[in-house]
Amino acid sequence: MDHSRTAIITGKEGVLKLHNATVAVFGVGGVGGYALEAIVRSGVGTIHIFDYDTVTPSNINRQIIALESSMGRTKCSVARERMLDINPRLSLFAHETRLTPENMEELVAGRFPFAIDAIDDVPAKLALLETLLRDGSHFISSMGAGNRLDPARIRVTDIGKTSNCPLARSIRKKLRERGITEGIRCVYSDETPVKHDMRSTDTTVGSISYLPGLFGLTAAGVIINDILKG
Repeated sequence: MDHSRTAIITGKEGVLKLHNATVAVFGVGGVGGYALEAIVRSGVGTIHIFDYDTVTPSNINRQIIALESSMGRTKCSVARERMLDINPRLSLFAHETRLTPENMEELVAGRFPFAIDAIDDVPAKLALLETLLRDGSHFISSMGAGNRLDPARIRVTDIGKTSNCPLARSIRKKLRERGITEGIRCVYSDETPVKHDMRSTDTTVGSISYLPGLFGLTAAGVIINDILKG
């Protein structure tokens, strides 16, 4: 993989830091897929991905790995194939495993110095954030990218300073119950969620092509800068 353009702004030392880094991406869907690709293209040498899901037609409007040719395949297998096509020398470990509070200690604890959380399952997300914080990892967590349209409202801050994000509010409350009030850096939108015209009983979250990608690219940028500053 050619790093000449990257080296212009990071120097050879920065390229080496990225090559020597290990990053975990939890969830490779709408947010995580874009984050993963940016991490790979930056030249990070070792990456672990976690996702148990498969590609479905409803993913096509926002997920970079969702194509007609990838329907029905596991997201990990599609992502792995795509990333190795970008950088054949990449050390990529794909974990087709559903993270739970019960397996967090075995699969995550003490393993990842840098990480991006892009999972939706709230109990698993809470356990993951608590584990990464306890480990002293450099990480960022994605809050809700659904039901938003304005790209200019994306923010990066501690979860304690978020606003207008129902997911962040829920996570913040549950973290507080665990004695955690700060230290969870996140990417979120402060745009008031868009209301749609579907039946009030329909809980499906709306999405648009660019918002999850911008969340993911922002998260990747934060972690890449963490690596370069290390």
